[in-house]
Amino acid sequence: MSIELAIALILAFIMIYIFLINVYSILFRLTGLTKIKARFQAISLLTNSGYTTSESEIITTNHMRRNIAIASMLTGYIFSVVIVSLVLNLINAVSSNSHQIRYVFIFIAFGIFIVILILFKIPFIKRPFERLIERIGLKIINKDGKMNIMTLLDSYGSEAIVQITLNYVPKVLKDKPLIDLKLRDDYNINMLMLKVNGVAKEITKNTVLNDGDIIIVFGPLQSIKRLFIGWEQIKRGKEEQK
Repeated sequence: MSIELAIALILAFIMIYIFLINVYSILFRLTGLTKIKARFQAISLLTNSGYTTSESEIITTNHMRRNIAIASMLTGYIFSVVIVSLVLNLINAVSSNSHQIRYVFIFIAFGIFIVILILFKIPFIKRPFERLIERIGLKIINKDGKMNIMTLLDSYGSEAIVQITLNYVPKVLKDKPLIDLKLRDDYNINMLMLKVNGVAKEITKNTVLNDGDIIIVFGPLQSIKRLFIGWEQIKRGKEEQK
């Protein structure tokens, strides 16, 4: 293998590696992890570097996260083997007298690599990519369309700010105006935002939640899970942990 080909392949696999980190980060975020924790888990699993027991519990106690973790670990192992193999080939090529290094090619290859990395940092390029992965991820995570998707935006001890995609409205909330739901009185939950068909709507006492709405709420995380995910799914999750 020539030096130029080895370098080109290494850079290509590094770019794919970074791409996969972003993909798995988005998938973990769709299961309810914060953006920071989701990225940490994706990097840890893809690089096979491991993490602390407290961090591993975040993955092992959730069925969907375990599946994503297994896929990311297998992907990371395969890519690690391939990249190590390419680096060894590069070392052999450099040590061989039969190869001459074309520095112009190497300079151009690194230049293209850096430009691509910079481009994917630009919001108007990065955001459409994230939305595409989110749509695909939601179809994978929520195949039957009957599960509400919770994304943990931030947490403060036992309380949290959570975004919820309402694929179905729980029976206790169905067809009732906000004033009758008593979210604050009965559950200590405050609704901060409502989106209908992707458009932010004013929240009033007559607001009624419908399937397909996206809401952002603040309150005790366990109360939010009980209300919007439901006791059956929580019970199923606990049984999987045993």
